[in-house]
Amino acid sequence: MEPYRDPGLFRRGPSLYTVNGDPGIRVYGETLVKEEGTEYREWDPYHSKLAAYVLRGGRTWPFGRVRKLLYLGASHGTTVSHLSDLFPSGSLFALEKSSRTFGTLLALARRRANLYPILADARLPERYRAEVGEVDLLYQDVAQRDQVEILLENVRACARPHAPVLFMLKTRSVTQTLSPRRVLRDAEEALTAGGLEGKETVDLAPYARGHYALVLEAPA
Repeated sequence: MEPYRDPGLFRRGPSLYTVNGDPGIRVYGETLVKEEGTEYREWDPYHSKLAAYVLRGGRTWPFGRVRKLLYLGASHGTTVSHLSDLFPSGSLFALEKSSRTFGTLLALARRRANLYPILADARLPERYRAEVGEVDLLYQDVAQRDQVEILLENVRACARPHAPVLFMLKTRSVTQTLSPRRVLRDAEEALTAGGLEGKETVDLAPYARGHYALVLEAPA
């Protein structure tokens, strides 16, 4: 197992791993590997767009400076669980709208002290802004037509000045009548107009076709 990026990310062959923050427990059926007394969880890029971003050559890795993170669209907690591994001393606020899915996320949080689940609509950041406060990093992965607008509202409400923003754009959730590249271009223009600075864009195919990872910086 070789250190790949700081903090806490490892690689062996083609696969990514994080140190398991809940030893002996799988979150989504992932492979567990034990070496020299440390247990690692394989990070599947077909189940996590952040892992896909790394394996597709994404260069930005801001997690070493993060103490507080807001994750919009946490779902069952697949990517959230690996982020929980990556900075165990930080605070990870994981927001999910679906009450059915939230139950799984809540069960995960009971086993991970740095994970704070929130049942709320990401379109309404004023309802959780007081609880979350100002965050060091904003991560969004929601399947909504207005996902760009959702991101902009949450950046304004919750991101500290110049905070890194990771946006997993799902083009088919925006529209199926335009090409993914056109949806991407429109999204980039809207985000720039909203004050965010684009740093990097990565096509997540073949792991997630029609999906792009956009790395941005919040305004001052």
